[in-house]
Amino acid sequence: MSAPAPLRTSPEHQPVVLYVEDHPVNVMIMQAMLNHRPRLRLVVATTGEEGLQAARLERPDLLLLDFHLPDCDGAELLTQLRAVEGLADTPAVAVSATDDGGRRLAGSTFCEFWAKPLDVHRTLDAIDRLIDDPPRAHQDATLFAHAR
Repeated sequence: MSAPAPLRTSPEHQPVVLYVEDHPVNVMIMQAMLNHRPRLRLVVATTGEEGLQAARLERPDLLLLDFHLPDCDGAELLTQLRAVEGLADTPAVAVSATDDGGRRLAGSTFCEFWAKPLDVHRTLDAIDRLIDDPPRAHQDATLFAHAR
């Protein structure tokens, strides 16, 4: 029998960041950034379906979702992720190269919007903040566009 998974609040829990992104260069950039945060574990999915499967298995502490995935829209994916047990209140960030983030966040449960290309320092600071002090569930999204 395997040991139970550590609780999210336990000292031995390694926070998990789920990044759903289909562009390999963006994935490599995020991997390089999170190499500066060894306390975090990055899980990458390249489609919405892979993201759902990974979320069910990993129970991430932070969701980073691209808007334009090959099999779905990031906002649609977030709706599906919210139905996964334990993810209703998980902070979720919309990440996109398009400038339509503000309109697409309306009525969603994304807590922030990050415009690509991402600024390394601002992204790491934001990830630290969202992991260490997650926003209250379902508060209005903050438009947090990284400087290009």
